[in-house]
Amino acid sequence: MSPLIRRRYLQTMQDIVAKPERRRRIGDGSLWENSFMREASSRHALKRGGFYIRTSHERVNPPSFDFSMQIPGAPSAHEVDVDYTEHNGLPNRTIAWVGRNGTGKTTALAALAAGLMPPQVFSKDSIADLPKATVEYGVEISRLITISYNAFDDFPLPRPPGEKAPRVDGIAYKSRASYKYCGLRNSKGVVNTDEVKAMLDEALEPVAQGDRMDILRKALETLLGITIATDLTSDDDDDRSAAIRSLSAGQRLVAAIFSNIIGFIEEGSLLLIDEPETNLHPGLLSTFIAALNETLDEFDSYAIVATHSPIVLQQIPSRYVRQFVRTNANRPRVRGLQFECFGEDLGEITRNVLDLADPERDFTDVLVRLFGEHGSAERVAALFEGRLGVPAMAYLYALEEDAEALDDEL
Repeated sequence: MSPLIRRRYLQTMQDIVAKPERRRRIGDGSLWENSFMREASSRHALKRGGFYIRTSHERVNPPSFDFSMQIPGAPSAHEVDVDYTEHNGLPNRTIAWVGRNGTGKTTALAALAAGLMPPQVFSKDSIADLPKATVEYGVEISRLITISYNAFDDFPLPRPPGEKAPRVDGIAYKSRASYKYCGLRNSKGVVNTDEVKAMLDEALEPVAQGDRMDILRKALETLLGITIATDLTSDDDDDRSAAIRSLSAGQRLVAAIFSNIIGFIEEGSLLLIDEPETNLHPGLLSTFIAALNETLDEFDSYAIVATHSPIVLQQIPSRYVRQFVRTNANRPRVRGLQFECFGEDLGEITRNVLDLADPERDFTDVLVRLFGEHGSAERVAALFEGRLGVPAMAYLYALEEDAEALDDEL
């Protein structure tokens, strides 16, 4: 539908975006604030609506806020700045949180979800054990979507369907519809491995109802190619079912994720994604980030991704990456990177950010042992039939040089 037709339709419907004089006549009374403007999505739509009909509209600034979380027993709180401010045209839709196991990034993601919306949105049991979180006042999030296919995720679950909406400030609170959890746990918090299949089977309906099949097809083309994308978004039920059956586990997972995102997302949404590398091939993971950014652009929305993967970091400018660490005194600390990870060699990212070689034992530990047993780089390389790559050979030659220097000293 062209912007002109949209504008004429909205004018006929007396819409306040197309007819701003109607908005001025309504005023700013309690009815306006408590009904029309109660939801962040409504406020976002009022500001941005003119963009779609080529009339005047407000620019909605990217989110920027501070967040803190106090884990019980920790000597200090996690202090995190979440800042999507644009810089020199760099990709700014996705922020990455990276860190070793035990540094708190996954817990922080769950605590942030709980802190962004009133507790009435969630089931009581799912937020009872989350650490206390503080989110800077005034953050405008239209919809919040949490995504994890880790069986141990801590994301809060939505309030059970059918449960009467509690009252907040005298108004029935309806914002359960502003939160969506995509994961393996059912409404009772029990892990159900059939959830991915059920999600994919059910997720296409809201996409179709929202007239978003073209957007989903575009995302799936990036992820899975034109043929699979066309079959998955077909109007023919048999073609669609056959396409779903033909997918691998990883392909089915990303199709389910994006079907749910596109069926639920609105402008101004925030996505919290925990370890997308789980169950995904590295090639599919890189296209996952590309498709994610395309979808976020489409809906003027943003995401935080908690990850261990250098492939994810390779696609995100370092100014939008935060590293979770613990000091020698076991104090949590969240810091920016000291080098540019975007487009960097995966090995360099692994060494500089993930700090793989200390204290874990990696391939170099094996090379040290083999060099000690065989005495030369060439003999060790021969054990691998001459197929060792450049990093391994460079390490072996360094060991050889060190050994020769030690012999000279003796």
